[in-house]
Amino acid sequence: MRQALTAGAVVAVVSMVPISPAGADPDPTTASEALKQLKALNDEAEKLTEDLHKADDDLKAKETEVAKANEELAKANAAGEQARRQEGELRTHVDQLASSSFQGARMSHISALLLSKSPRDLLDQLSMVDLVTVENKVAMDRLNATIAQAGAAARKADEAKAGAAKAAQVAAGIKQSLDARTREAKAKQAKAEQHLARLSRADRDKLGDTGPEIDISDLPEGGIGAAALRHAVTQKGKMYGWGQVGPDRFDCSGLMVWAFRKVGVSLPRSSAAQSRVGTAVPTGNRAAWRPGDLLFFAHPGQGVSHVAIYVGGGNQFHASQPGEPLKYGPVQKNLVGVRRIGT
Repeated sequence: MRQALTAGAVVAVVSMVPISPAGADPDPTTASEALKQLKALNDEAEKLTEDLHKADDDLKAKETEVAKANEELAKANAAGEQARRQEGELRTHVDQLASSSFQGARMSHISALLLSKSPRDLLDQLSMVDLVTVENKVAMDRLNATIAQAGAAARKADEAKAGAAKAAQVAAGIKQSLDARTREAKAKQAKAEQHLARLSRADRDKLGDTGPEIDISDLPEGGIGAAALRHAVTQKGKMYGWGQVGPDRFDCSGLMVWAFRKVGVSLPRSSAAQSRVGTAVPTGNRAAWRPGDLLFFAHPGQGVSHVAIYVGGGNQFHASQPGEPLKYGPVQKNLVGVRRIGT
């Protein structure tokens, strides 16, 4: 879990999940009570961890927005400076034209008629008048366009500066929320570990079971999901770790990030965000599922808080909860979505 995070107020992140104080529940007096409280804590912590991942994704997006806004600001400032230089050069040119006109270098059509000595001379004089008039108009048009360009660049720079400041403020708020939720998650983790220590040997052995042995060697070649699945199952037996993306411990979405990164695909950090990536597969039609599809789960009335990868034959592979190793198991009942990454 990120401890030091770089720079809105994201009050919603803080208030998404009401978490009871660490000492709100009475300490369990039996192993079965400890197991019950452990499961409840794991459910709370799972949702809390998802909120942390979402806030982390939001923070990264805002940091990218800040960087982009600052880049736009630099471009706008450079464009404005160039426009101001061009404006100065054009003003000098226009001033020279005005000066030459005042000194007689530029004539009107009437003066050309009065001063010409012959029809040929008249035509030459009129051509000169038209040429200078056109040159002056072109210069003035360029000057006016450059002035407008400089003004637009200045406005764009102001907008970029305001956008960067706003994005930085939002990022700072997200970071503050993340720091608070991280402390909460650590407290939950410590309490869950205390409950885990109170479990009976049989319960601990049950939690430590790595599930059935499933052979995936006959998976068809090709396909991003199947390739990611091959990487995921190599981590079988490693322990769940809150906020971890390997190499020694994983949480549910961290395992997917790690496995798909191995095949060149970047996934968002939270299972909720992952549930919006790729192509939807009919949830109720298991025959349409393929090994490597992502399975998403949610508690009633809540958003997505868990992800597993489909193995085939009604089984999944996942990082389940604290105290348990990464393992195979049947697809859970609270399935709410299936997504396919790539083809």
